[in-house]
Amino acid sequence: MKVKSRISSVVLFFVLVQTMIGVGLLSLPHQAHHAAGSDGWISILISGFFIQLIVLLIWLLCRKFPNLTLFDFSKVILGRTSGTVLNFLYIIYLLTMICYIFIIYADTLKRWILPETPGWVLFLIGFVLLIYGTICTVKNVISLFSSLFIFILFLFVITLFVYGDPSIDVRYLFPIGSSGGWNIIKSTSDSMISFIGFETLLIYFAFIKQSKNISALKGAFLAVLFVTIFLTYIVILSTVMLSPEEIKITSEPVLYILSAIEIRILSRLDLLFLSIWGLIVFTTIISYSFSASMGISKLIRVKHKFAVILSGAFVFIISMIFYYMEITLLEKWLKHLSLIFGIIIPILLLLITIIFKREAASTDEKK
Repeated sequence: MKVKSRISSVVLFFVLVQTMIGVGLLSLPHQAHHAAGSDGWISILISGFFIQLIVLLIWLLCRKFPNLTLFDFSKVILGRTSGTVLNFLYIIYLLTMICYIFIIYADTLKRWILPETPGWVLFLIGFVLLIYGTICTVKNVISLFSSLFIFILFLFVITLFVYGDPSIDVRYLFPIGSSGGWNIIKSTSDSMISFIGFETLLIYFAFIKQSKNISALKGAFLAVLFVTIFLTYIVILSTVMLSPEEIKITSEPVLYILSAIEIRILSRLDLLFLSIWGLIVFTTIISYSFSASMGISKLIRVKHKFAVILSGAFVFIISMIFYYMEITLLEKWLKHLSLIFGIIIPILLLLITIIFKREAASTDEKK
């Protein structure tokens, strides 16, 4: 079924940036340093370039089926049965991703702000916000994302306060390339999980005006470029602020750095940063939830509102279960699943489309 709502390339930029910048921001410098040492920022740049190529391939796939989301054109490419199975797997992947974000979000809040608050209370609040933010039309979601984009700029402004700290040492970045070219390239597989969210383009490209035109790609390219620059900045900032020994044992370097900074009117910049980060994370959750709910409504033919409630209930229950278990295994699964559902499957679908000449029978692009 073709979508009827339309968004511009500029709006796609806002949606994609806030889907990609999310829960991984706080731990990224630690993970990048663990994978590539002081060259972690190079790994982020390479990952960003690679993601741009994947975005191009996703657009080449989606332009074959204008106005159709993944949940529609998968059946055209693979047939009704195989397409339905693929849609089901994508829905599970999207919901699992929300669960992971929920768990990291609740765990971070408990350790930094709300140590006495039971985890189930945080999940319940998250469940209510998820339902409230997702149970609406795509235009409402877009309006929310556009207005909240300014908070990402606030995150950047807050980090500017650290430059007065005397502990900054740019020598921690040198010698550049000391980790070795092969190690830097290998570490990109770890860095790429910080870019997850781009796979939602399989849904959002259907809403773009004139999606077959190259201009439809502009918003997605600029969004990935923005995210790449922002993440690289965060990694470089953490690298010059903390010694290699400190960053190895600090799981959330950005918060650790900000907790030591005091200005005249604010004594806890880390809490301010964390509060704004929480809003950004929820836009990520809403974006994934909206995509998953759309898939559920098409899969079992129910209204969007009911699909949102189903997805919210699933996320609430599974998050509670995994929260009290070791989530290292879940992290490993998601690392592999994001590569499979974000890169491998779209490439395979594109190849099948080209080889077997699969394409939407007709479009309403001229409307």
